[in-house]
Amino acid sequence: MEVYIVAALLLTLFQSWLIPMAINIKNLHWMMGARDSSPSEPVLLKRAKRASLNLHESLAPFLALVLVSMHLEVDNSTYAYWWIILRAIHGLIYLTGIPYLRTLAFIGSIVCMAGMAVALF
Repeated sequence: MEVYIVAALLLTLFQSWLIPMAINIKNLHWMMGARDSSPSEPVLLKRAKRASLNLHESLAPFLALVLVSMHLEVDNSTYAYWWIILRAIHGLIYLTGIPYLRTLAFIGSIVCMAGMAVALF
């Protein structure tokens, strides 16, 4: 199960830092500075930030469920695997602006966490 902790943290790093940085690379001077003034943000960067915030909202419960699963020796690897996949899909779909598929990926990730929680009992 440790691999899912690492995968979730790598996904978070990628979605929270690398994607927004790549989208905003034209403002590299601003990113390296004190950031006193804010350049205009393209729609894609705004989407990337919202997707990142959404991931952060479910990251702590997911990590807690994985850690409790490890402690209780409950195999929740299938749910954890699909949570990672669905969260990655959610982020990509968020960037492309496809509303209904994004919601389905989000709901799927919540179902995975619910399944993990139920399996603990």
